[in-house]
Amino acid sequence: MIPVFHLSFPVRDLDEAIAFYTVTLRASLGRREPEWADIGLFGAQVTLQLAPEHVLSPMPRTRHFGATVAWDEWEVLTKGLSDFVESPTVGHVGTEREQAKAMISDPSGNLIEIKAYRNPALVLPLLDGAAS
Repeated sequence: MIPVFHLSFPVRDLDEAIAFYTVTLRASLGRREPEWADIGLFGAQVTLQLAPEHVLSPMPRTRHFGATVAWDEWEVLTKGLSDFVESPTVGHVGTEREQAKAMISDPSGNLIEIKAYRNPALVLPLLDGAAS
C-alpha cells in the first residue's frame, strides 16, 4: 500500500458536510458513523468530525487545506464552483512559475484551496510523478 495523506477536522452538520464534499467536490464516501465520516478527496482520506463546538468562525486564511490538481482538471473544477472565498486567478502568466488557484469554503467554513501549476516539477518533483 502506498501512503495516503489523512486529514481530520470539525464540521457543524455531518449530513451537510457529506453532501458538500460528495456532490460539489465529487469525493467518495467511505466509512460513516453517527459522529464522523471518511471521504476520499483528491487522493487523501478526510475525516469529517461532527464537532460544531470546534468549528472556527470566521476561519483564518492561514488555516486551510487543499490540493494541487492537473491544469485541465483545475479549469473544469473551478468552472463548476461558485461562492469563492478567493476567485480563480492565474499568476505568473507566461513564466515557468505560472500557477492557478482558487479558494472555497465548505458549509462549516473550512477553507479549501485548489491549485494547478503549468510546470508541476518546478514546485515539487512528486507533483508530476518524478519522485520515487
